[in-house]
Amino acid sequence: MLLTRDDRKISIIGGILLLGLTLTTGLAVYNAMRQQIESVLGRGLDVALQGKALLIESQVEKGVADTQTLALRPFFIKSIQELNAEPGDQNAMADLMRNVNSLPDAGFSAAIVYDQHGKPLAQSGQFSENQHQALSLNKYAHAFLIWDEQFVLRTSTDVLDGDKQLIGSIVTEIRLPKLTRRFSEIRSIGNTGEFILCAPPVHKTKEMACLVSQIDGIKFKRLMRETNSGVLPVGHALDGQHGVVAVKDYRQIPVIEAYAPLRAIGLGMTLKLDEEELFAPINQELRFIILYLAGLILAEILLLNWFVRKLIQSERAAQHTQKIAEQFSIELSHKETELRERLKEITCLYEIRRSIGMELSIETVCQNIFIHLIPALQYPQLATAVIELDGWRYISGRSNLSLAPHVLTKEKISEQSRTKTRMERNPACTCWSFISVNGKMCGNLRVFYPADKPFLLQEEQKLVNAIAGDLESWLERKHLEQAVISIAEDQAHTIGQELHDNVGQQIAAIGYQAQALEKKMTTAGNDENITKVAASIASQAQTAVIQIKQLARGLLPFELEANGLASALKTLADRVAATYHIGCDFLSNHDIIVKDNNVALNLYRIAQEAINNAIRHGHARHIVMMLSTHDNVLRLSICDDGQGFSYKDTDRQLTSGMGLKIMQYRAKQLDAQLDILARHEGGTEVRLEKRIG
Repeated sequence: MLLTRDDRKISIIGGILLLGLTLTTGLAVYNAMRQQIESVLGRGLDVALQGKALLIESQVEKGVADTQTLALRPFFIKSIQELNAEPGDQNAMADLMRNVNSLPDAGFSAAIVYDQHGKPLAQSGQFSENQHQALSLNKYAHAFLIWDEQFVLRTSTDVLDGDKQLIGSIVTEIRLPKLTRRFSEIRSIGNTGEFILCAPPVHKTKEMACLVSQIDGIKFKRLMRETNSGVLPVGHALDGQHGVVAVKDYRQIPVIEAYAPLRAIGLGMTLKLDEEELFAPINQELRFIILYLAGLILAEILLLNWFVRKLIQSERAAQHTQKIAEQFSIELSHKETELRERLKEITCLYEIRRSIGMELSIETVCQNIFIHLIPALQYPQLATAVIELDGWRYISGRSNLSLAPHVLTKEKISEQSRTKTRMERNPACTCWSFISVNGKMCGNLRVFYPADKPFLLQEEQKLVNAIAGDLESWLERKHLEQAVISIAEDQAHTIGQELHDNVGQQIAAIGYQAQALEKKMTTAGNDENITKVAASIASQAQTAVIQIKQLARGLLPFELEANGLASALKTLADRVAATYHIGCDFLSNHDIIVKDNNVALNLYRIAQEAINNAIRHGHARHIVMMLSTHDNVLRLSICDDGQGFSYKDTDRQLTSGMGLKIMQYRAKQLDAQLDILARHEGGTEVRLEKRIG
């Protein structure tokens, strides 16, 4: 009996010890698994948050950059300047309305243009009505992220003239459907998951404007930066910190929360899930585990050992799964980074090819290449691009978060600078590609990183090679167009000289011979009819000589080579007045000398074509040519009183006709601005302006 009682005691004590050991082990395993689950979930939330952060920053930065680029468009600046100078200018208002109405096609949902006094000039689209549900972007002045059933980026930017003087402002709104969709995708995290986006407190208050994405939709809330539990994680995010923490949220509910700052736009964001939902499956299974542990106690040590082995195996499997998940997350992050880089390169190449097809000057083409190439590189803040073409070197500025890179300097290449550049190229030049036209090397495109950071990437070299190839094609086309114009000019010169020197002389000789024949027949007393025929031949030959000389003057402006542009234009006006019996005057504010024969010839041909169009198509009865200079700008203006054109037909008329296209091409060759305008009093004005200083 004693043994039996002792055995029972031992059994009871052993059972109690086993129960305590089992419960202690179970609690330890539960806590370890809880920590592992919190860690894995925290990493998953952090990775998901980083992905959303990149999307939000890229979407907002692109929208702000689009609006800032819009404020730099010459058409907007010109129209606003004209309306500031003359508020009732219908031409400027029509141009501004046409440009504003085209903004929806460029991705803007609404836009409004103000003059320098804040008066609205033109508006397109419908602005958001829920502007009170907005997050202020502190990194950008006058930029807000509005929630109106979807994300809307509202941006206001000043419009400056060439002297950096304020002439007006532009306010735009851009809908961000992709950002709305990603912000609303909270169901995959869990039923209690929340994605919060907040702006810093204003006016020294602790209240933050926030957008909260939950399973039942997105709501605009104002949250306190601090609660009884301390500063909220989103407050740490607004301070520039990031991480994962288990904390009580603004509802005083325990959550697992990842937080990160959006430094580029001055916002903070968090992604969280309630601990109750996170551990609900474990808590539900815990009841069965207790019964299972009781069975293990009854099965004594063997079953206990077996259970421990199973727990160890489960722990190892969980760790192995965690490692696989971490490796997959890292690989996915690397793939995403590579894909983002390739997408930037493809976008860069597309934008350059789209813009390079327009009629542009070499400096403008280099500007567009720098604007798109530098941001597409792996380290745009450190990179510099250089283009050498036809003896000129164009050097880009470096990129930053607010401004696109531009042509920093343009310099003539001398042998000394060329040698110096080639000596310094070895340690710093990362990518290099030659530019050749028709088999002849005429320049190169280079990308530089600092000498101590030579980030050489094969993909960047391929991108530089592709851009250089596109630039070669554009230059070949430009050279071909220039060659066609030059050949046409040479042919006109040859024909005019041939008419004047050869055919004209031959017909003049025929006229002299006919006059001599007339005199001989009159003296000999021959038939009067034959004498009249000889006189008619002489008269017709003399008329043909006059017409051939006029034609030769049109094809070969002798006055231009002999006495300069002003004299040639005066002679052209006199000849047009005499030939077509209309009024044609030439005015000049003072003696203007154009030393470059190519510039003078192109100006003369543009004036000649404009007068021809005014007479043939406009049926003008009076034409005035004006040649003047002001503030180092040479202006040639041809005004007529012809039929003119209507505003709705302007674009169609100005893009049709070979003569107009050749005029535009000649202006591009001179790096000048050519405008064809309708006059208020009727008729048309062809205006060319070229900077000569």
